[in-house]
Amino acid sequence: MSQPPVENDPAEAIPEPEIQRGKRFSVVWLIPLLAALIGGWLAVKAIRETGPAITIVFKSAEGLVPGKTEIKYKDVSVGKVRTIQLSEDLSEVLVTAEMSRDVADYLTGDTLFWIVRARVAVGEVSGISTLFSGAYIGMMPGSGGKIVHRFEGKEKPPAIFRDTPGQQFSLRADRLGSLDIGSPVYYRQVKVGRVTDVDMAEDGTGVLLEVFVEAPYHHQVKRSSRFYNASGLNMNLGPDGVRVDTPSLASLLVGGISFFTAEGMSADPPPTPNQIFTLYESRDSANAASYSYREYYLLYFEETVRGLSAGAPVDFYGIKIGEVVSIRLLFDQDRLTFKIPVLIAIEPDRIELSGELAIPEYQVMERLVEKGLRAQQRIGNLLTGQSYVSMRLHPDAEPRKIHRADTYPVLPTIPNTVEEITATAKGFLDRLNNLPIEETLKDIRQAAGKVTTVIGSTTLESAIDNIDQSFAEFKKVTSGFNEGTIPKLNEMLDQIKGAMTIGEQALERANTVLGEGAPVVNNLNRLLLELQDAARSVEALADYLERHPDAIVFGKGDRQ
Repeated sequence: MSQPPVENDPAEAIPEPEIQRGKRFSVVWLIPLLAALIGGWLAVKAIRETGPAITIVFKSAEGLVPGKTEIKYKDVSVGKVRTIQLSEDLSEVLVTAEMSRDVADYLTGDTLFWIVRARVAVGEVSGISTLFSGAYIGMMPGSGGKIVHRFEGKEKPPAIFRDTPGQQFSLRADRLGSLDIGSPVYYRQVKVGRVTDVDMAEDGTGVLLEVFVEAPYHHQVKRSSRFYNASGLNMNLGPDGVRVDTPSLASLLVGGISFFTAEGMSADPPPTPNQIFTLYESRDSANAASYSYREYYLLYFEETVRGLSAGAPVDFYGIKIGEVVSIRLLFDQDRLTFKIPVLIAIEPDRIELSGELAIPEYQVMERLVEKGLRAQQRIGNLLTGQSYVSMRLHPDAEPRKIHRADTYPVLPTIPNTVEEITATAKGFLDRLNNLPIEETLKDIRQAAGKVTTVIGSTTLESAIDNIDQSFAEFKKVTSGFNEGTIPKLNEMLDQIKGAMTIGEQALERANTVLGEGAPVVNNLNRLLLELQDAARSVEALADYLERHPDAIVFGKGDRQ
């Protein structure tokens, strides 16, 4: 028989598990760890390098592409355009850009941005490289101040960059001509600068220009230097032939400005910070001008300025030191009052200096105003009514100072001579109105009544008739003198004596009526005395003609 199967022990049938410990770090985990480190480093780097976001406002976004257009300074990228959108009223374009942290501290109020495109104009070709690379935004960093994040973009690049060495000068002209921003400035036919700004004067009577002269030529601009418009072709026909004067072909096309300093004036001091040069129309007019340095001041008059016009002189104790530039009428809507601002130009070079200047030159006018310097309108010609501005010292005037809050410094004024005369006449009329005129007229009426009573007497009428008879006799005498001349002179004297006798009788009768002290008697007495003087003169003439009969023909001569 077969044997039964042998049962195995379960403990012996199941083998014991063998536990093996794995490695602590796997190479596989290096890849994600390295990727995380690189990503974190890139994020930190991006955060550190990313600057502030700014908004630039332009009129048009022509050539700008979001995410592509760069912002450059000296051809170095300092930012990139992120978004472009229209303003709420659709009138402007808002460009949002991210700037580099390198220029974050230079985003101040005077920072400039402009779009650089290919520009072809008369005398100017720029941005040709943008034809291939596309437009970009140019930047001029600010010079310091508060950080801002919104800017007004310019349509054109600035004429002069801020870090260019040189100096800015201000000019004033009657008209602009062919000048514009970017027009060249010449010195001895060498281009030394350009026009940086053009604006209309506030009163509308002229044009204000800003020119920049590069170093080292800016030292050639002296206080007495003269600027003139060199635009176009200046042709003069004289005894020596035709003379053509133009600095360059560019100025013939786009205009230009030249300046020079008169001979012997190279040692003049440099111009003052607020000096405004006059821009003359030509070199000839600049040479003809005696004084080019002018200081502009405003005068406010509240009375009439009839007779005062542009070009009227400004004098100091009768000596011309300037002229009137413009006259306007200013209405204050808040106070409902009128003012008349008069702009004058004073030429200090007309005044010779002596002694040592103990105060800065720009404070001289302030000291004079404190001492009593005042401006006043005066009548210069009584026939034409033309006026002028008089500058004089009035030590008794109320203390005043120069007001500098306006466009030009404002000098104090006093009422004109017409106002003074009006005030004097008004005072006289006031005093006249205070006189007892009614009482005086009453006394005069009473006296007139008494005179009327006296004049009505028959005795006085008789005396007056005798006086008329005396005049008739005197007329006969003179008539006889004209007809008979020398032979009738003696007879004429007798008649005059008779007339005087009648006059004396009339006087006696008048004295009887009025008395010796009456006014009528005094007048009659004066009349008789004059008749006596006339008689003596006629008697002397008759005596001289008896001794020199030929005097009627040949005159008296040197004979006595």
